[in-house]
Amino acid sequence: MEITENELREMARTPWRDLNANQQRVVLAHLCGQGHSKARTALRDALNMNPARTAMELWQIQQAAGAEPSTGGHQPDTDDDDDTGAPTTPVRWEPGMLVKELPADLHRARVVISDAQKTATAAREHPGQWVVYSVHTGQHARRVALDKCRRVAGGRVQAFTPAGVFTARAIEVEPGKYVVFARCRTTSNVRSGQ
Repeated sequence: MEITENELREMARTPWRDLNANQQRVVLAHLCGQGHSKARTALRDALNMNPARTAMELWQIQQAAGAEPSTGGHQPDTDDDDDTGAPTTPVRWEPGMLVKELPADLHRARVVISDAQKTATAAREHPGQWVVYSVHTGQHARRVALDKCRRVAGGRVQAFTPAGVFTARAIEVEPGKYVVFARCRTTSNVRSGQ
């Protein structure tokens, strides 16, 4: 499996202790070149003594201290897409850095729709009609169901805002089993205060 430059850069900026042995070898080869060298051995020893540090940090410290020049192919901290060598996309993001445009988001947000949102949406689409909000069983089922009714009527559940638009009722459908129903008042009921 081929490792991309971005993956190499990411591994080089990951704390040494979080990399497995194969990733550590790849990072050392990326920074110091293939084969054995004094710089590679020194970098590996320094990383083993400071596993919370990243390979990139210690490599830069070694280079600043005048260590043996690396024979590796360490790349600059930017992606170069054109022949001018001008950086187009920074790889390292710093606070206060200006960007021309936002990069693509690799994480697609999960949209979670709660039971309250489902109930409120159905009740709004069918005003005046009762919609099942929740079912409760157990020792405190009645208390929980009545509390939900108060919260719905008072608008203290965000999906059922503003206060007074929704009504709710808790009904014991079987011994010890309570179902909470909610409905959106019709526009005429809201105006008249019913």
